[in-house]
Amino acid sequence: MTAGQKHKQPFWNNIKVVPYLYILPNMILFMTFMIIPIFITGYYSLQKWSGMGSPKFIGFDNYSYIFQNEVFLRTLWNTFIFSSTTVPILMVLALFFAIMLNRDMKLRGFFRSAMYMPSIISTVVVGMVFIWLFNSQLGLINYILNIFGFGSIEWANNPKFAMVMVVIGTIWSRTGYNMVIYLAALQGISPEYYEAAKIDGAGGWQRFRFITMPLLNSTHIFILITCVIYSFRSFDLIYVMTKGGPLNATKTMVVYIYDTAFHENYYGRASAAGVILFLILFIFTVIRIKSEKEIK
Repeated sequence: MTAGQKHKQPFWNNIKVVPYLYILPNMILFMTFMIIPIFITGYYSLQKWSGMGSPKFIGFDNYSYIFQNEVFLRTLWNTFIFSSTTVPILMVLALFFAIMLNRDMKLRGFFRSAMYMPSIISTVVVGMVFIWLFNSQLGLINYILNIFGFGSIEWANNPKFAMVMVVIGTIWSRTGYNMVIYLAALQGISPEYYEAAKIDGAGGWQRFRFITMPLLNSTHIFILITCVIYSFRSFDLIYVMTKGGPLNATKTMVVYIYDTAFHENYYGRASAAGVILFLILFIFTVIRIKSEKEIK
């Protein structure tokens, strides 16, 4: 080696080990409880297994079965109905309350806390509360309906109204969480935009339409995708309130997976349904990532 030649160090000498040691515990947990179960689910989706004995490889028969099964097709439809109903309402109400609570007003902190409080309450507790509210004999909802001359409704036992009950409970539980996200985005908009618009003679609706809404595009997309993902993953509130009934009227994909695996002991079919759910959520996640990059 000549005098002016630099000594080449091995590449591993340039690797900083400490940052990787910090994230190592989290990566181990992520691999153990997220990545590995995904592959195990894919494996069992190709097997016939009741939870006992050795699995038997049957190829794609589980997928063929569930796509011909009326209950699964009904749960798939219920999931889309539940998502398409709750997501728009959640977004509209969250944006409305965020705009209201972004103004200078008395007890603003109290109202913000009150709106956010339902989102930190256990969904099991929320489900129990709404069961009592919609109780056909003692519930507050039927009591109010009777005051205005309407008859009592068997909410939990009527396939036409059971989904309405679940949707209302979900909206009450999730609106505050989305409101906080909108509120943070609103506070990030410079007041100079609104002041300039006022000088130009723009009214309240014009400021909302041409300033607020465009500047919240990334927030709209974030809340839209996260709400859709949440609606497809929703389980505990639905299971507590209706257990997927009556007559499978409120059974969603996650409830179907749970019942198929732990009540009917068809782990292969449940795994196949889980893989389908994973693919649906994966598509929405990819859309979210790409949309955020395009906006940036």
